[in-house]
Amino acid sequence: MDVEGFIKSEKKAKSLYYIYAENSYLRNKFKEKFIAKFVPELIRDFNLSYVNPGEDYLKRLSNAVKTPPMGAEKRFVISHFGDDESLNKKEKQKLLDIFNNLDKSVSLLFLTANKVDKRKKFYLNLKKIAVYQEFETPRYRDLDQWIIKRFHNHNKKIDRQSIKMLENMFSNKLEILNSEIEKIITRYPDKQKLSYYDLKAIISREKFLEDEEIFSFLDLIGDKKTDQALLTLKEMLNKGVYPLYLLTMLKNQIELLMQVKFYSQYTHDNREIARKINKHPYPVKKAMQRCKNFTQKELEKILEEILQANYHFLTGYYPDQNTALEMIIIKSIAY
Repeated sequence: MDVEGFIKSEKKAKSLYYIYAENSYLRNKFKEKFIAKFVPELIRDFNLSYVNPGEDYLKRLSNAVKTPPMGAEKRFVISHFGDDESLNKKEKQKLLDIFNNLDKSVSLLFLTANKVDKRKKFYLNLKKIAVYQEFETPRYRDLDQWIIKRFHNHNKKIDRQSIKMLENMFSNKLEILNSEIEKIITRYPDKQKLSYYDLKAIISREKFLEDEEIFSFLDLIGDKKTDQALLTLKEMLNKGVYPLYLLTMLKNQIELLMQVKFYSQYTHDNREIARKINKHPYPVKKAMQRCKNFTQKELEKILEEILQANYHFLTGYYPDQNTALEMIIIKSIAY
């Protein structure tokens, strides 16, 4: 169930919600939808409190939930824990004590980026007193549908190439994706069917890379120039290029080099090779020059690293994608 579906299914606000979502966009979306449905605007100034992590957190939370509502039936308290914020075992027990003693006039929404270990006592006790819900970050087909739905909500359709471009550039970083989608929709208010070229005209130019930039980068890897390769990588990332997009571009060029290197054994005519692999002769000609820097085995190893990293990027295995890319480059040069 997604955030919108969950909120829609709730007829009235319960006393305690414990919501886990790895992605900050989903947590913020839940908070926004929760407030819109259950907290009337007229009472928000006096009956809606935010208690976030920091000094004396548990004391502040306890005081907030013990404060009676003013001129309303309910008081709403929201607490939001991000990626780098957590409680130790002793603090979690105190948190459970607060949860267990909530007054009926209070509704507490607890949002967290930290997944609960369902084998531990904390979760078993939590399930008895809270509405516990997890919202997973969409991946693969779910991410396709998430993107399609965002455009559909504005009565727009998007082609397959555009969906893949958005995924390759922004992965499942939903806040960035949503921001780019809003930008596209604002630019084309009256256009119902959007193409790849419509999107490319809007998304920041510096986030795109030309084939020549990737080829030059691969030259540094082929020449075993580790320092220069890492410096170039850093410059591309500083330009705003997203790691997954860069990884996808690298994969495409490595595959091209492998194909060209294979057919170069039989002919040195770039036009003939281009016909065989259904590519334009110009990039094939460039690839014929560059593939001399690599053996076929080296290219296969680099591609293997890239495909494995691509899988880990999409599944959230790498918390720091920039560092992961650096490691891939270092390993590629070592082959």
